[in-house]
Amino acid sequence: MKWTGKKVGLALGGGGVRGLAHIGVIQILEKEGVEIDLIAGTSAGALIGGAYATGMTTREITAKVDAYLKSSEFEESAIKSMGLSFSTGPKSFFQKAQIFTRNQYYLIKALFSPSILPVEDFQSLINYLIPDVDIRATHIPFYAVSTDLITGKQVVLSEGSLRQAVLASSSVPGAVEPTRLGEWLLADGGVTSLVPVHAVRAAGADIVIAVVVDRDLPRGTDIETAKDVLYRAGEITANTLEAAELQNADVVIRPAVGDLHWADFSRSHTLIRIGEEAARESLEKIHASLPLTRRFARHFLNRAQNRGLRHTGSDPGPS
Repeated sequence: MKWTGKKVGLALGGGGVRGLAHIGVIQILEKEGVEIDLIAGTSAGALIGGAYATGMTTREITAKVDAYLKSSEFEESAIKSMGLSFSTGPKSFFQKAQIFTRNQYYLIKALFSPSILPVEDFQSLINYLIPDVDIRATHIPFYAVSTDLITGKQVVLSEGSLRQAVLASSSVPGAVEPTRLGEWLLADGGVTSLVPVHAVRAAGADIVIAVVVDRDLPRGTDIETAKDVLYRAGEITANTLEAAELQNADVVIRPAVGDLHWADFSRSHTLIRIGEEAARESLEKIHASLPLTRRFARHFLNRAQNRGLRHTGSDPGPS
């Protein structure tokens, strides 16, 4: 897109395992010839966006995700255990008893520790998907959005270790210990920017395609305890801030991820397809947002491809 004078930026939002839908969105953008000039990611968006920015194909990223889900690291991880607790699938009496005991353990741990999940679990996932490179070495300029818990300000990481930046961006408050980086104490970027539209604009994007993979705000939730009230208030605040930021995006893609918990991997194989479907539904808006020069180029490319197909069809070649 550099020859058009305008840059297209991709803002990939946070949402834990729901972020696998980003893979499907990127697949459709590739098929449609929509070139991305820069990427900013929050949390899961940083994980998938960072992997893609290094030059990996979506097929390679999918293969790495599958390999991780079959690995001993995942099988023995607290991430899988937590995900099973929130999975909506059928559970035996023994599994329910295990989940109850585990949840009590997490509750007690939360009172005496800055996190309930070992940072090694998240680091293992990141190492599976992200090569050990400097952010400045990525094929597509990449920015990982995080939050400094000391100053309360958003921090956009654009240099240094890519793995460390992704970990800082995806350190879910309470679940994963914050990442210490210099004077910063970095936590999940979703605290200040669940979908990093502003970060993409600030990095120089003229056109922003935003992908939202956070949970739908439940309507039938029981609000009976103080914890319920606090949690609901936090959800409302996050949704309001997100809506304000999304107003600055040219295209907003919303894969139908429902209310899937961020650690529930039970539907991981369907999330990529869900992302593809959402991107296809947004294609008209995506192409309409692109510069005129790019739209003309796509039109002539399609005509050339069609002529090539007609020529191939009329010339079957030797039998």
